[in-house]
Amino acid sequence: MTCQQYYNKLIKDLEHSERNIIKQHKLLKGEKGYLDQNDLYTYMGLCNDLYSLVSKCDEVLKLITSGTVKPDDEINTIDLQEIK
Repeated sequence: MTCQQYYNKLIKDLEHSERNIIKQHKLLKGEKGYLDQNDLYTYMGLCNDLYSLVSKCDEVLKLITSGTVKPDDEINTIDLQEIK
């Protein structure tokens, strides 16, 4: 997988995560109209996953725009951790 392909995958995952959060928020609120404590923890977990994806996208974009890696360089996710 290239850096560009990995970045594109992260963007798709980010879009999916955002849609999932909206859908889950509606389901968790349900008929009661609010989030109870368990629902809130579930929702916060989904938001943390989203923020993690945003962070990964940001890091990959920084590596590409800084010239540390080229968009067509072959990588795996472990390589990205080593480059930091």
